Formats: sequence, structure tokens, C-alpha cells
Amino acid sequence: MRKVLIIEDDDPKLDQIVEYLTQSSGNFDMTVAKSLNSACRQIDDNAFDVVLLDMSIPTFDGGKTANATGRQRTYGGKDFLTYMWEMENETPVIVVTQYNDFPGEDGALDMTQLHAQLDGEFPDVYKGHVYFEHNSDAWKSKLDRMLGVC
Repeated sequence: MRKVLIIEDDDPKLDQIVEYLTQSSGNFDMTVAKSLNSACRQIDDNAFDVVLLDMSIPTFDGGKTANATGRQRTYGGKDFLTYMWEMENETPVIVVTQYNDFPGEDGALDMTQLHAQLDGEFPDVYKGHVYFEHNSDAWKSKLDRMLGVC
């Protein structure tokens, strides 16, 4: 059984990913983190075979008060990869995103530019990205292929 950490805060997207992995023949043991902080705790406390990472995640998990989830981080996924690098954790990471563009202080990056940046900065762990669409199954075959090489 392969241990997978899924870092995703969007419940409908998370549900589709979990449903797909459950129905696939990959035999996955899945753990979910919905924020940067909980993802860092999970990667510190557990060993995983692969990480499925959303690029835009909040700082903290949800709570019962307004703004309890902390600030949404456009590049929260990159922050997670940086944390893994600092901890010398070499678990393979696949980015699963539903965005083509990522706004930033120095201007927006499209997925091609972000892919090149992540590949350059984290070549040992970043294995590529999957473009997720709720109304298409194309992401499933790409994710399947990528999981096969991790």
C-alpha cells in the first residue's frame, strides 16, 4: 500500500481526487492536510511515498471564527516545497492545480513558468504538475502516469 499525502483545501476537488484514488488500482493509504501548517506537521510526523500538492493553500486549517483559516497563500505549495527542502525530505511531489495563472507581487506566472521555476528550484522532489478540471477526466490519466513513475 502506497502512502499518499494530499494537500488540498477545496473540498469538491479533494473529493474527486480521493474518489479517483480509491477506485484506482493503486492501493493508496491517503492522509489529507488542508493548510500549509498541517501539511508541514504531516510531513514531519509521517513517511509518505508521494505528495499531491495544491499550489494555492491557506496558512492554517479552518476554524469556527472568521478568518480562522489564515491568509490564502497563492504560492503556499511552493512554501511547502521550500520547507521540504529545508528538512531534506525527498518525498516525490506532484502539483495538482486547477489554475493556469498565479498572481504575485512581481507579476503573474502562468503554469508553464511556474513549472520551470519549481523544476529548477526543487529538481529532486518536484515531479511535475497535473491540471485539474472538475468537468473533465483528462487529469486522471496524467495523474496515473505520474504516480507510476514516483
